[in-house]
Amino acid sequence: MSSLAAQVAFYSLAALTLIPALMVVRARSVVHAGFWLLPCFVGVAGFYAALEAHFFFVVQLLIYAGAILVLILFALMLTRDVMNPHVPQSNRMGLLAGLICSLLGLAAAWLLASQSWPLTAERPAGMTAQTRALGDALIGLYAVPFEVASLLLLAALIGAIVLAKAEREPEPETPPLAEAVVTVREPVGVE
Repeated sequence: MSSLAAQVAFYSLAALTLIPALMVVRARSVVHAGFWLLPCFVGVAGFYAALEAHFFFVVQLLIYAGAILVLILFALMLTRDVMNPHVPQSNRMGLLAGLICSLLGLAAAWLLASQSWPLTAERPAGMTAQTRALGDALIGLYAVPFEVASLLLLAALIGAIVLAKAEREPEPETPPLAEAVVTVREPVGVE
């Protein structure tokens, strides 16, 4: 790939990742913020594809853009009053969070700019072997922890559904003070 094409791809992927990420934190609705995560996840997957990390590209698309995003949106839509326009869905810490993110972004940019990495388009030797070893480890040695983690996520999802859809009993109204006064009468015929 030529240098110009690589730069165009990089800046396109950067825009595809950073603009939706900005929209995630600027959206007034939590559900809209969840929907803005999709192009952000796809942009990160594009970076993995540009780095020729094929396994991570597929994992990013299947796990994050597929499963995690659906799980987040599902949990958001089950949350009470998340779509109610009268309930505030933001906090007062936006300015401080923006300042911290800007400082961290500047620090990361300075660290990346100070490194002297050779930017070659050659494929590193052993990348296929590394992907194969990672796949063997996930299917062999770490198969049980991987499945346990998926069961844990399933249990959390079922718990969120039960909590979100639980019927709450209406509290009984307290009677007015005038109706609460009980009159005591003497029994008839008892001496």
